[in-house]
Amino acid sequence: MTSEWKKRCVFLIQIFIGIVLLFAILLFISAQEFLNILFTLDLRFFLLALVCYFLNNVLMVIRLKRLLAHQGQKIRLKFVFWAHMAGMILSDFTPLRSGYLYTAQALRKRGIPLDAGTATITSTYIYDLLFKVSVALIGISYLYASLLSPQISYILILTIVLIAIIFGAYFLLLYPPNFLKVLISGWKIGGKILDFGMQGRRIQQFFPMILGISFLGWLLRGLQWFFIGMSLHLVFHSPLDAFFLSPLLTLFSLIPLSPAGIGIQEAAIITFFSLIGIPVALSASFAFLVRGSEILVDAIGTREFFFKSKGKTYLIDHYQATPGDIDDRAFHSDLMVQRYFQQRKTREISDSFNVGREGVLIDIGCGSGVQVAELQKQRQGMALGIDINREALRYANGMSIPRASFIQADVHHLPIRDNCINQVISAEIIEHLPQPHEMLNEIRRILVPDGEVVITTPNDHSIWGLYEVLWDLFGRGRNYGETHLMFFSTGELCSFFKDFSSCSTRTIFFLSPLFALLQNRSLLSLGIRLDSFFEARGWGVSIILYARK
Repeated sequence: MTSEWKKRCVFLIQIFIGIVLLFAILLFISAQEFLNILFTLDLRFFLLALVCYFLNNVLMVIRLKRLLAHQGQKIRLKFVFWAHMAGMILSDFTPLRSGYLYTAQALRKRGIPLDAGTATITSTYIYDLLFKVSVALIGISYLYASLLSPQISYILILTIVLIAIIFGAYFLLLYPPNFLKVLISGWKIGGKILDFGMQGRRIQQFFPMILGISFLGWLLRGLQWFFIGMSLHLVFHSPLDAFFLSPLLTLFSLIPLSPAGIGIQEAAIITFFSLIGIPVALSASFAFLVRGSEILVDAIGTREFFFKSKGKTYLIDHYQATPGDIDDRAFHSDLMVQRYFQQRKTREISDSFNVGREGVLIDIGCGSGVQVAELQKQRQGMALGIDINREALRYANGMSIPRASFIQADVHHLPIRDNCINQVISAEIIEHLPQPHEMLNEIRRILVPDGEVVITTPNDHSIWGLYEVLWDLFGRGRNYGETHLMFFSTGELCSFFKDFSSCSTRTIFFLSPLFALLQNRSLLSLGIRLDSFFEARGWGVSIILYARK
């Protein structure tokens, strides 16, 4: 029997054990009483429990994104969310909740190296686990010292010992002594283990942030349990019971006798609740609702299993299939929001440049050639538009723009000599690229000394995500949701040009696009006036960067 078959057999046995335990619990309690309790469920409190559990997941996503960003791994928050939720739903049905490691695989499809994702996930999980268990043990000792039998005390002591062993092993992995390095390096996977430890060391400096989010997560999970109790009209021994019991009793889901401790966690909840005088049927109902609420929310992650990695080939095919006149139609659209957004963006780009400057201007990702057409009305020099969409280039060439030509080329490898371009535009392109630094290096290469570059892109520190949803719903032909691979803040964007003589950023748009959706010029004018307040503080949804070489 191969090792793969052995793993499958073990997993089937674990599933069988979980099913047997669940049936045993159902046989142990009164089925009629159990159903009567569920029929009296207060859905208002149960929905609040779902919200609390969902918010806990959001906190974990934010933590994961920030830690990846500090390691130089750029990825959008929503992509981290889907990867995290996919890992969570798998963790609900795998021993030791090990399915959560799939999160690293899902992140890999979005361009995050597997070792970086795995190390970040595992390190934060261990910190999170140690925090929650510490809180649980302190709380249990405080609340139930008079109820604990010697047997339960021994279990708590054993738990503390196991946690100490886990923490010690993790510490050795982070800071392995020389003899351990020599020993591990001789193993087949020794190099990966040492790399994992190195990745873990990188996030140690963010321990306060990890601890803070763990604390907030503990409060939310406690509220989840509290609201589930309220939905069942369950009266706890103390208002703090839910907060101190949830981290301890969910530890039983890590016992690998069944997938995610199915049946074991439920038995632990029923046993412990019975010690504090809660009826068995009510305890069982609570245990099943805890499990059910987690699976119900985590099921959001099933979406990720239908996602296929959208690499460079997919993106090229997607852009090639885009209608050639899409930018021109947007610029002159009967939809006020599209027309306003495109025309103002082009005007802001023009205002950023010295349009009277002689020399050659290049528009990277020129699309239908609308921006080149508008700029050439004011410029006397030559202009070159570059794109990968043949239909768009054919359309742009058909516009007969003065002193302008359009060619097909890859932004990662521009067919242009060094130091020969005076001005570069790249409007709403960088966020679509899997490797944006390659385009930025090309811009740096082709610009003459004192050359200018203007880049526009969505602002990571804004409400652009809301606009993205609206754009996909009403934008006629646009599909930003899956083709916007990453966003940047003003500081991140400027950091790419730190070797230039000058670099500045500003933001545009905030409420005005929302007002423009209403197709009312007076409301749009009001939105534009309100925008100035938010734009001055860098909260606009679109960044305009100007840099001089």
